[in-house]
Amino acid sequence: MRTPVQSRSESSADRMLAAALDLLAEGGLAAVTIAAVARRAGTSNGSLYHRFGDRTGLLVAAQARALARIEAATAASFAAADAEPDDDRAVGLLARAALGIFATERAPLRTFLVEGRSDPRLGPPATAATHRLGDTVSGWLVERFATTPEQAGAAWRVLFALGASQALFDDGQVAARPLDGDALGEALARAVLAVVRDRPAG
Repeated sequence: MRTPVQSRSESSADRMLAAALDLLAEGGLAAVTIAAVARRAGTSNGSLYHRFGDRTGLLVAAQARALARIEAATAASFAAADAEPDDDRAVGLLARAALGIFATERAPLRTFLVEGRSDPRLGPPATAATHRLGDTVSGWLVERFATTPEQAGAAWRVLFALGASQALFDDGQVAARPLDGDALGEALARAVLAVVRDRPAG
């Protein structure tokens, strides 16, 4: 059983990480300073330094929290897809879920995959998480459709490219005419299915 001190300490850390992620969403890496996070979390600079060591330690912990959220949402999406016996509907569920995850987590994805990619403490974990997601998606496609690893890898890249564009751009920046999220999800599902069902001649 947790002691009251442990619970308070964890709650304080949660507030700090939530504040850091909120600031990332508002202004990217530049917005996350020790002073700004302390103000937002209602704590002191000293408490942040004591908990995370420095700004980079805080960013690493915030990134770990965001990546854990993304991986948990991905696992839930695959559980739903596995429960769907119809292949087309299963891929549709995954496509819509993937777009939803990229949209919901757009700030940390944009920050850690783009802004933080050259930082030796932020870039490698973000890349490793992307690779894990790619392996999960590709493995599922190979198993479900008996497709080749190369085709499954290509389908993952299609899904990732569109999802990443959701994280980086508002829909209005991509095209003048808006596209409903469900329609986009259905189109993405059809693209993935076309790739994994393609059988080379010979």
